[in-house]
Amino acid sequence: MINEFENVRNWGKMRGIEGAKPEVQLYRMLEEVSEVAKGLAENDEHEFKDAIGDTIVTLIMLAGTKGYKAEDCLDQAFGVIKYRKGLNKNGSFVRYGKLSDEEKLICDKKQGNPGNEYFTPEALEILTPEDFLP
Repeated sequence: MINEFENVRNWGKMRGIEGAKPEVQLYRMLEEVSEVAKGLAENDEHEFKDAIGDTIVTLIMLAGTKGYKAEDCLDQAFGVIKYRKGLNKNGSFVRYGKLSDEEKLICDKKQGNPGNEYFTPEALEILTPEDFLP
């Protein structure tokens, strides 16, 4: 997958996108996200899949305008969230810090490490999807 990211960066360099203002790429990314929404709303699988890809391309380009690699941004973000406790509420993950006190108790019981926003790395081996449901 990393090779595809490099291919996208090379594509952007060839077209002069690398030196673009970040705001320009941010706008392009927002346009692509709206196309994701349109594909989803219209149940157009081709448009949806294409727009997801285009959104990823614009995120790679946006990261590059600030001198970052998108995969490094992803690594940084995942490093923060991989042990984050929380609950799946209607298909959306809600992190521990945003849960009600009652939901935190449920989360603590199911995911361990009471009162802490993160579970232990060892817990990752035994937790199941059910442990993230309220």
